[in-house]
Amino acid sequence: MRLFHLVHSERMSVLRHHLVAPSGFLSLALFLIVAAASVAQPESPDSACASPEDCYRAVFAKQPPATDTASQFAARWQRLTEVRERFPDSLWAKRAGVVTGLLLLERDPAESLPYFRAAQHDLPVIEDYARLWMGEALLKMGDARDAAVQLERIPEAVPDTLLGARVAYRAGEAWYKAGQCAKAVEPLARAVLLGPQEPAAPVALLNLADCHSKANRQADSQAALKQVWARYPQTPEAKEAERRLSQATKTVWRPTPEESYNRALSFLNLALHEEAVADLHKFLGGAPHDARRGEAALKLGTALVRLKRYDQARQVFKDLADEAVPESAEATVWLARVYLRLNDGERLLALAAATPRRALSTEQKAAVQLLVGSWQDDQGQSDQALSTYRKVVQLGEASGQKAEALWRIGWLQYRTGHYGPAVDSFRELLKGKDDPQVVPKALYWAARALDRSKDPQAADLYLQLCRNYTLTYYCQLAQMRAASSPPAPPVPVSAGGPPSNGGSTGEEGRDAILRDPHYLRAAELKLLGMDQDAAKEWASLPERYVRDRAALVELSTLLGQSGATHHALRLARLYFRDGLERGGEAVPLALWSVAYPMVYLPTIRTHAGSAVDPYLVAAIIREESQYDPRAVSRVGAVGLMQVMPVTAQQVAKRQGFPEVGRDDLFDQDTNIRVGARYVEQLLQQFNGNVMHTVAAYNAGPQAVAGWVAKANGRDPDEWVELIPYQETRQYVKRVLRSYREYHRLGGSVCAVRFLDKAC
Repeated sequence: MRLFHLVHSERMSVLRHHLVAPSGFLSLALFLIVAAASVAQPESPDSACASPEDCYRAVFAKQPPATDTASQFAARWQRLTEVRERFPDSLWAKRAGVVTGLLLLERDPAESLPYFRAAQHDLPVIEDYARLWMGEALLKMGDARDAAVQLERIPEAVPDTLLGARVAYRAGEAWYKAGQCAKAVEPLARAVLLGPQEPAAPVALLNLADCHSKANRQADSQAALKQVWARYPQTPEAKEAERRLSQATKTVWRPTPEESYNRALSFLNLALHEEAVADLHKFLGGAPHDARRGEAALKLGTALVRLKRYDQARQVFKDLADEAVPESAEATVWLARVYLRLNDGERLLALAAATPRRALSTEQKAAVQLLVGSWQDDQGQSDQALSTYRKVVQLGEASGQKAEALWRIGWLQYRTGHYGPAVDSFRELLKGKDDPQVVPKALYWAARALDRSKDPQAADLYLQLCRNYTLTYYCQLAQMRAASSPPAPPVPVSAGGPPSNGGSTGEEGRDAILRDPHYLRAAELKLLGMDQDAAKEWASLPERYVRDRAALVELSTLLGQSGATHHALRLARLYFRDGLERGGEAVPLALWSVAYPMVYLPTIRTHAGSAVDPYLVAAIIREESQYDPRAVSRVGAVGLMQVMPVTAQQVAKRQGFPEVGRDDLFDQDTNIRVGARYVEQLLQQFNGNVMHTVAAYNAGPQAVAGWVAKANGRDPDEWVELIPYQETRQYVKRVLRSYREYHRLGGSVCAVRFLDKAC
């Protein structure tokens, strides 16, 4: 603790020195790291206002859970007043003024205005936000015209602002409320163009349609209404748009095939496949000569696959494959996948035999052959499967599938007890490029084949694996093998600073980002408690500093501290995956907490109970959604733990929860509550077997129960490698790897030497 205060005092003195100069925000990064830890800890009444910054930070101290809203407001108001009165000339008092204005914005917008006007001069780095808040206050006061004028001046006053779409939406709304449609049209149209995914977009389009209608531009009005209906089909505004369109035509409005197709694309983007299928059928039935029919049919087939309607998908793909259209080749590969899923080997073999007569690329031909080999392997036709895989190898690197075919040859030889040939095949695979997705797997199974043959060279391969791929799933497996297997080398971690491979380093690289206006703006917003806005400013920076490793470390860390967990993790994995998930380079300490977030552990512990390891749930969240609470998968799974709505309903009913709808799953607490209980149910169903539970979480318990029944006493590592679904197989490996990494980073190294056991 004494060390913390010494560092804190030193950094505060540096901060004070810089804040008096125009370049004074250069030290804010240092301050934020320290302040983030101290803000969360309430100060005692005697020490809270020993200095202006301590007094200001006390404003954000956590209050007792039972404190009501009115009491929280009163306590914060009192502390803000104390900062402004006791330290009137300090920068902290000016920040306290801004926070005071934000507190008043909803309760008394007129009283908030002076604070925002002062912020324009006191904190010029956030002038665009101060102007935005002034516009919001005027709008809440009913001064819509003045609000619109204020808002429209922001891009001129702050040309580099990131608030363009937000300002346009609010300005358009303000002019609309002021009854000046002529001035509302341009900002409303620009807002939808700049920020089509903003929640305000459907309402903005309805207002735009209304303005066009009042100006007797009926065609433009209907175009805006159709845009609402097609682009935002899941919203109440879409129903209102349909009502207005019917009202305008004085009959039931019927969309054109093209409008149905655009709506189907919106449903597909939302992973609402049932609704997409209906609109795709309308398009295909109503536009027999449209140039996009092949594209639409391909999307229809894949949507049916997502819905597991394989018989219907088969017919769609077969019809498309038989046509001479650009999508025919891709449809042929999809048709082969469906035949395999339906276990229709006869038709699959016939399709493969016909591929030379079809206009397929080399890669597509290889993909069909691999599916044929999979079916032959499933039927126990080992010799035929090996022959098929060798055909793919003969197609060469151009197929993009040579490595996969070599792996399957070695894996099939291993499973049939031909360990010598298996080792040769895996070593052939190792002659290729250093692919971290391929090499660790080949090394591990070559070592396992040598183990099976009682060959002492196995230990050398295990050592090579863990030396070069320290943090991989396969090194974890190597450590679980026989007691004679060597331990993994220590994880390469640097105490600070950037990795050593490429890009600028040291203070020069860090100073570049510390001078960036968006960085400075984000730092100030963070100090004002505006974490989401700060995260957006920081998130805009990576593309500008893609070659600056020090800057990327800084950004990842700050995003994590500001609560933008998903953005921080995504950035860390994008630029530092080799060090974080393979162990191939030294990684700054700060990145580990970004790469393996623990922000939801308290919530997980609340809902998981004693039956579920919280780190297992954290690993599932990491690999399912990368901690994005708004994530939606291609099959319609929702939120942090990617829960399917139908699964959520079943869990809620079984656990006695209130009914859980799709939208409820975007709530973080609800999602974790349902997801953690579902993990508990699966653990009970599979007798505590972790790998079966993780597989069932992805593929469903019914499929996994079938795989377990076919296991025939296979070792756990072999069982995982035998999972038929590639997506599930890779998913299980990622989750099990992250699960043990969470334990390592949490200080409780997983000592269990078996994949199927909880740590």
